[in-house]
Amino acid sequence: MERLRTYDRENGTALVETPTARLDSLGNVLGASASLDVHPNTFRYRLARAAEIAGADLNDPGNRFAAMLELRVMRADTP
Repeated sequence: MERLRTYDRENGTALVETPTARLDSLGNVLGASASLDVHPNTFRYRLARAAEIAGADLNDPGNRFAAMLELRVMRADTP
């Protein structure tokens, strides 16, 4: 997820919030997309793009857990 945060900083994007929203909503795409105020299809596209950039397979339970921990730590480190 650090690669994704770096990508966001370098490109002025906010893709890291997409997997964060998915993990916070326990995979509920409708709830996650509503929390970001985007259409569910837009959310799915952003999630796929974020996973591609981060090199993370969020469909794998182990990777999903690791991403959730990493995102929580990153959130705690942000002032």
